Amino acid sequence: MSEGILAKVGQWFKIMRHYGGIKNTILSLYRYDDLKTGNFIGADKYGNRYYQNTRYFVGRSRWVQYADRVGLDYDASQTGLKNADYMYIFFNIILPIAYEYDPDLVLVSAGYDLALGCPEGEMKVTPDTFAHLTHYLKGLANGKVMVLLEGGYCIDTLAESAAWTLRSLLGDPCSPLQACANPDLTVKKTVACCKNILKDYWQSLRIDLTEKSQVWIEEALHKRSLNELATNENRPTQYDLTPTLIIDRTEEQSKKIQQNIKRAIELAPHQKPLERGPTLLVYDELMRKFSVGNHCERPGRIVAVWKGLKSRGLDQRCTMIPSRHATKDEILLVHTNRFYDDLETTKTQTKKELQKREGVSRSVDYTNEVFDNALLAAGSCLNMVDAIMTDKGRNGFAIIRPPGHHAHSGMDYGFCYFNNVAICARYLQKNYNLQRILIVDFDYHMGDGVKDVFYEDPGVLYISLHCNDAFPPNEGHPKDSGKDKGLGFNVNIGWLNFDPPAVDADYINAFHHVVLPMAYEFNPEFVLVCAGFDAAEGDRIGWGKLTACAYSQMTHMLLPLANGRVLEVLEGGYCLHQLNICGSACVATLLGDVPVRCSEDSAKYPQDDVSVRTIQMIKDIHRPYWSSLFTIPDQDDNEIDKLAENLQKTASIKN
Repeated sequence: MSEGILAKVGQWFKIMRHYGGIKNTILSLYRYDDLKTGNFIGADKYGNRYYQNTRYFVGRSRWVQYADRVGLDYDASQTGLKNADYMYIFFNIILPIAYEYDPDLVLVSAGYDLALGCPEGEMKVTPDTFAHLTHYLKGLANGKVMVLLEGGYCIDTLAESAAWTLRSLLGDPCSPLQACANPDLTVKKTVACCKNILKDYWQSLRIDLTEKSQVWIEEALHKRSLNELATNENRPTQYDLTPTLIIDRTEEQSKKIQQNIKRAIELAPHQKPLERGPTLLVYDELMRKFSVGNHCERPGRIVAVWKGLKSRGLDQRCTMIPSRHATKDEILLVHTNRFYDDLETTKTQTKKELQKREGVSRSVDYTNEVFDNALLAAGSCLNMVDAIMTDKGRNGFAIIRPPGHHAHSGMDYGFCYFNNVAICARYLQKNYNLQRILIVDFDYHMGDGVKDVFYEDPGVLYISLHCNDAFPPNEGHPKDSGKDKGLGFNVNIGWLNFDPPAVDADYINAFHHVVLPMAYEFNPEFVLVCAGFDAAEGDRIGWGKLTACAYSQMTHMLLPLANGRVLEVLEGGYCLHQLNICGSACVATLLGDVPVRCSEDSAKYPQDDVSVRTIQMIKDIHRPYWSSLFTIPDQDDNEIDKLAENLQKTASIKN
């Protein structure tokens, strides 16, 4: 390791403490480190002369919870770890702790010797992965992230990795990674042990039951007893300034590594399609025509969002996309011909005839304008899809009404007539031949219409975060997970207990523990968001306590997916003040602005009664379908026997 770099980080840490006691998170992503100050979160591979069991090194006295390290030390020679392994560590340990700690500054000890081709780390992490890791760190500390170069000894991947890190700092979109599935067994063991040790200090890690990891802790302790622990007393007092790096590879191995490097670089090129395009908006005053008295789904909803954007100058930074009406064929991608024709009759019905329609039990109302208004909403969303897919913009926000996620193929329901997001997904499948579409729904109410449309479709991963006991009745339970080929692709994060109401940290932790691991394993080509704001505090229908922070952070966390192709479509939200604030927070984040930071301490900690119970159940239900979800490996007799042999060999060598 570089003592000079360590001194530099340490000096910076002292300077920051001088200026107002700033909280720092120091992130290590390189092979060896023994930094013991600040809030240190590392994902390192240790050799025989460094801390052999860092899960027990969690600081001293009052710093006990502020020195958290993820040491991959079950086998000191463990190599070949890949993108999925480091994303697994990030989502399970680093991000939950970092968000709970809420730093004022993030220092990244950026060693690229874990990149593909480096003879020092011998890992298989592709260079573009560092853009993703950096992006997620930018969600902290109001975006104050400082990256300090450490190791990295393969020139090709060092250059690419540094370039991708810089691009992420500049706000460029991330290159899509290959599906991050099947994390390494060593990583799963290590993360399980870390959680078991650290959950006493970090509330966000208590979401998982970790008692079964005790067998792996005992295994690690046994290994530790066979190796000398490096301390200040026995560590060398000086190091070679330019140590010789011995590369023990055959010509065939070197050739294969170069081929893998070339392929990785080709899969993530630095070219124009990856440049940040503008954020797109669609808004049309004609969508105000449909109005039913003092109904909560009223025209003022979209006006509130639009005024919020204009008052903050966000509309001037976006590109406006023209609205249009959807065609009948486009609506029939999701809805039945009978339903379409029946709703069309509302255009010419008298007021008395409209009042006689059976809509009260389904929470829908009718006027002569509702049909055209619903067509305009759906068609405007499709215009946004076309604009993003043809690179006229990178992402977008559709300010439309009426909403759509409750609408079924043959029935309007819950203020919804045509299912805007479902139509967009089918349109993408048909017109652009997309195979993997992610739909994230953070409306207070579960989108039962979206669920039904794709219930048997493995090409659409639908993840809904909602109150389980809210409208619609008997829908959205976590156990409802899809059917046939679609089994596991319907994910209901339905909060089982909404008393107390969910706060920002509950939603953010659901993203860390469930949404992001699944999303990276699914590897979507497009992300659609049912953007409902009725879980915000003060809503007339929802009973949540979310702030703009949660919506901003959730948007930020989705942006690295699908090459940045993210379209948020307005659904619910009935407090005009919150629509103004939260809509602007989402659009600002789509534009690349720093996401909103939690301001209330109460919003930084996931609640046991809300998060723990629900997220544990979600993981138990979906673990058979998603290898990226946190798992404690089962004890395998053959593996233990092999381990015992390796330990005996290690002991004999040391003796």
